[in-house]
Amino acid sequence: MQGLLPLAVCLGAALLAQSPVPASLAPMRPASVFVSDPHPDGTVWVRGERYKLGLGAGGASYQPLFGPRAPRDYPLRLQLAHLLVGGDELPLAEASSWQRQQHRFTRQRGAASECWQVSNEGAQHYFEIPQPARPGSMTLRVAIATDLQPRDDGAGVQFVAPGLGVVHCSDAVVFDAVGRRLELPVELGDGQLSIEVPASFTASARWPLLVDPLLTTLAVDSTVSDMRDPRVTCEPTTGNWLVVAEERLSATDVDIVCTRYGPGSSSPLLDTVYADNSTAFSHNPDVGFVAMTQRFLVGWHDATAGSFRWRNREAASTVQGTILANASGIGSNLENRLRFGSSYGTDRFLMVLFRHQGPTATPFTTISASLYASSGTLFTSTPVAVGTFASMQNIASPGEVGTIASASDKWVVAWPEMTATFLPSYLIRMQAIAFTGSTGPLALEPQVLLSPLSSTVVGAASIAGRGGNLLAVWERVNPGTGTDLHGVPIGITGGVFAPLGSVQNLTAQEPGAIPARAQREPDASYDGVRFVYGYLEDDGAGTTLPHAAVVLVNGAAISWHEGHLPLGTTAASTLDLAAGAVAEPGVHWAVFQQNGPAATGDVQAARIDARLPGATSTIAPTGCGLPVEPGIALAGTPALGRSFTVSLSNVPVFPILIVGPENITALRGCGACQLGVDTAALQLFVGASLVVAVPVAPSLLQLRLAFQGLSGLQPGGCPAAFAGFDFALSDTLTIQVL
Repeated sequence: MQGLLPLAVCLGAALLAQSPVPASLAPMRPASVFVSDPHPDGTVWVRGERYKLGLGAGGASYQPLFGPRAPRDYPLRLQLAHLLVGGDELPLAEASSWQRQQHRFTRQRGAASECWQVSNEGAQHYFEIPQPARPGSMTLRVAIATDLQPRDDGAGVQFVAPGLGVVHCSDAVVFDAVGRRLELPVELGDGQLSIEVPASFTASARWPLLVDPLLTTLAVDSTVSDMRDPRVTCEPTTGNWLVVAEERLSATDVDIVCTRYGPGSSSPLLDTVYADNSTAFSHNPDVGFVAMTQRFLVGWHDATAGSFRWRNREAASTVQGTILANASGIGSNLENRLRFGSSYGTDRFLMVLFRHQGPTATPFTTISASLYASSGTLFTSTPVAVGTFASMQNIASPGEVGTIASASDKWVVAWPEMTATFLPSYLIRMQAIAFTGSTGPLALEPQVLLSPLSSTVVGAASIAGRGGNLLAVWERVNPGTGTDLHGVPIGITGGVFAPLGSVQNLTAQEPGAIPARAQREPDASYDGVRFVYGYLEDDGAGTTLPHAAVVLVNGAAISWHEGHLPLGTTAASTLDLAAGAVAEPGVHWAVFQQNGPAATGDVQAARIDARLPGATSTIAPTGCGLPVEPGIALAGTPALGRSFTVSLSNVPVFPILIVGPENITALRGCGACQLGVDTAALQLFVGASLVVAVPVAPSLLQLRLAFQGLSGLQPGGCPAAFAGFDFALSDTLTIQVL
C-alpha cells in the first residue's frame, strides 16, 4: 500500500456527463413560526403563515399578509389602554420591554401583564391580571390604530381590507387560576376593543385571571408570497449552500429569506430563516462567505430606510449576527445593490456598493468598496467609480465581484457602463481592489476597458475566478443575430490583472447554442478547474429559458466541454451561479426565478456537474479466460475530488493489483494472456481492492492509468515457469481523464 501513495497524489479523472436537473427550492419559508432577533430599533418580528407581528417599545403591530398583489401593508396596532375594576381605573405603567419564553412574549404594565402567544396559524393577544384591592366587574380596553375597516360580526370583530381579506379578532375567554372559564364578547367602539368580565365571575375566581382573544388572517388571495431575485453561494469549509431571495408579501413589504442546504447530490434542506422579516421594502439581496470563520454574508438594500444592510450568518447553524447598516446618502432607488467579495484565506471580505444617484433626467451611479471583518468591524474603504469619467453617465446595471484567493486580500470588480443617455452604448470595465494591510484607502489597480468602444453592451456583466485565473462575460447586441454573450479570460500581466487575448463571442463557439436566439443576463462561477457560465435564452417563441455551458480556460484559450445545458423548462429570470466547496469540487449551483402562471414566481435550482463528460473507463481482454480468470471492476466515478475503487473477484488465494501506464504486451509462454501495464513503471498492491482519492489538479486531465488483477498461486492460468509460481491474469481496466 505504501508504494501506491505517490500514485494517489498524481491521479485525476473526469465525471460522467449529467444533465442538470432543475428542482424547486421550496420550502423557502420556515416550516413553523419564525421569531427574529431584535432589529436595530429593538423590535422583534414574528412571522406566521398569514401574518407578521412586530413587538417593540410602541406596542404590538399585527401585519396581515393578504398576498403579493396587495398594494401596501395594512397594519393593525394594538395596545392595552385602560383597565377598570369596579368602575375605577387601575394605573397602567409605561410599558417595559418584551420578555420572551419560546413563543410567548410578555411585558409588564403595572396593574396587568400584556402577553402574546404566537403560532404559525395565528397570534393570541391576552392579558394576565393579578387580584385587585377591591372586587367588582373588570373592563379591558385595547386601543386600535389601523386603515382596515372595523365591523362587528357577532363572533368578535372583523377588520376588513375590501377585495383583499379580513383580520378576525375572535370573542374572548377568561380563565381563572384553577381553570374556570367564561366566554366573553369583544365589542368595538370609539377606536377601542372592549372586553368586560362580570362581577359574578371575579367574585369567586381564583386569581390571577387570563383574558385572551385570538387574531387570524383570512385572505382572498391564496398566494402568500412571491419569491424573486435568488442568489447562491457555498461556504467551502462546511460545504453548505445558502440561497437568499426576496419574499414579496405586498407591493411595499419585502423580506429577505435564507435557505441553507447541505452538501452532496441530495443537498438536504437544513433550515430556513429570515435575514430581515420586518415590514421594510428589503430587496436586491446578495450572499457571500468568509471561509476562515465559516460564515455566510447576507446583504440587501433597504428602500424604506434608504440604506444598505448586511449581517453574517454561521454556515454550520442558524445563528445570525447583528444587522449592520451603511446609510450615507443611499436613498430609496430600487436600482441600488451591493455585492460581496468573498474570502478563502482571511477573516476579511469586500463589500461593493452600486449606488444610483441624481435626478431621473441625469442619473449616474457611484461604485464604492469597503473592507470589513466577518464580525462587522470596518477596516478601510475607497471609491471605485464615482461618475467622474468623461464618458460615464451611468452604470447600466450592477456588476459582479470575482474573489481572488490570496493572502493579499485582492478582488476584481466588473461592471457595464453607459456612455450616453440618448442612443446609449455601453462599455464593460474592470478594476482590481486590494487590501494593503494599512488603515488607508484600499489600493486600486488601473481600470481596464474590456469591451471595445464600438461594441453595444446591453446589460449584465459577470466575473468569476480565483488566483490569476478569471473569466469575464457579458451580453452584446450583434445586428442580425440577436444578443450574444461575449467574454475574455483575465490573468496577471506585469503584476496587474488584465485581459488575456481578445474578446471572444462565446455564443458563436458554444456547442449546441443557437446564435439566432438572444442570450442575456450571464453569470459565471469557478470551481478551481472549470468555469460555468449561465444565461437566459429566448426559445424562439417568447419564453426565456435558463441554460449553462462548461469551459476550461488555459491562458487566452477557452475550450468547451459542454454547451447549451438546459437548466429549466419554464420561463425564468434573474439567474445566479456559484461553485461548490473544496470537498466537492466541480459542483455548481444555478438558481433562478421561475415565473409562475399567475404573475408570481418561485425559486428553482439546477445542480451542474462541471467535470468533463465522457467514458471514464475501458476494458481490454487481456485475461486468461474462464474459469480461472479474475474479475476486475470499477466502483464510483474516477473524478477530480472524488474517490473510486478498483476490486478483484474470483481470486481464491493471493490477490495482487497491478497499476501503472497502459501498455498491452504478450507474455511469452502464456498462451493468449497479455500484460496490460507497462512493466517499466508498474506498481504492485497486495489485496483484492484499492481505493484511490483523486486530488483536484487540472494538470491530471488526459491522464490514462491501467489496472490489472493477478491471482497468485492459482493453477490453470499462466505456468509457474514464467514467474516461479502459478498465476492467472484479469482483463485490463483503463481509466482516462478526458
